[in-house]
Amino acid sequence: AREVSRAERVARESDAARALGQPRFARSQPGPAAGGPVQAQPRPAAGPRQGSQPEPGPTVPGARPAGRERQQTPLPGRPGVRKLDARRRLRRQRLVVFVTVTLGVALVIAAAQGCQNRHAQGRPPAAPPAAASAGEQVGAAGPAIGLSADGVQPSAPAAPAARTSGGAGGAPLPAGFGPAPGPVPPVDWPNRSYPDPSGGPAVQLHDGRSAGSPQVALTAVLPARYRGAQAELVVLRRTDGSVPVDLVELFAFTPDSPTLLTARSSAADPQSTATWRLDEGALTREERVTQTGATTTTRYAVRADGTLDESWPGAGISGGIGG
Repeated sequence: AREVSRAERVARESDAARALGQPRFARSQPGPAAGGPVQAQPRPAAGPRQGSQPEPGPTVPGARPAGRERQQTPLPGRPGVRKLDARRRLRRQRLVVFVTVTLGVALVIAAAQGCQNRHAQGRPPAAPPAAASAGEQVGAAGPAIGLSADGVQPSAPAAPAARTSGGAGGAPLPAGFGPAPGPVPPVDWPNRSYPDPSGGPAVQLHDGRSAGSPQVALTAVLPARYRGAQAELVVLRRTDGSVPVDLVELFAFTPDSPTLLTARSSAADPQSTATWRLDEGALTREERVTQTGATTTTRYAVRADGTLDESWPGAGISGGIGG
């Protein structure tokens, strides 16, 4: 019975020691007397055990090792260099655009001025309205306008003396055309014969028109002054094919009979309406296209040798036949 009681006591001590974390063997530790109450041993304070790793402390948000932070820090001056490069590229692009636009505008202006100069080449300066025209236009459907039944020409209104193109100091030249100084001798221009400047047969008109082919009609008769004497400029239009031809003839009077001094043939625009006038010492033909409003001017002036010069925008001067 003593052995059983001792075994039970050892078992109880072992269980109590196991519960308190003490060694299981009660013999190595002093304990209560047999049969006495078991005293609870104080539990050791909680602390880090041997061999265990220390728990990491609280980390500061955003804190990183110095090495990694040094590696990810951008080099000083790099953002400024990038901004400077971007500004330089922007300035370069703006400069290229400015130069391109400036050159384009300059080219457009130069082209427009060149077109205006080519269109105005050969034109005389604008004449006053009072001296715009000194002749009578003849319609294509009937006898000459402004001509009486007996062919007497009314005198042209007085106007300032005209100047020839290229005169020195604006002084009138002897070979230039000017307004008629007075009434001209009567001539039946719609019913007479005219020489052909191209060397063909003479043209016979009846009531301002030719009877045969090609068709020739009296277009304009302009009283003028030529070399200080009475003269008349007569314009005929010959229609032969698709391009009409204007025959310009200058007549003087000896003393009252018309005598041909010089003549010239000139191609005309079939789609335009021609207007003839004395302007700045020359005979001027102004052709206007009704559909587009475009206007072309041709000038006829007398050379020193008595031949007719023809000039128009974009072309030179060619001569005629002298008489």
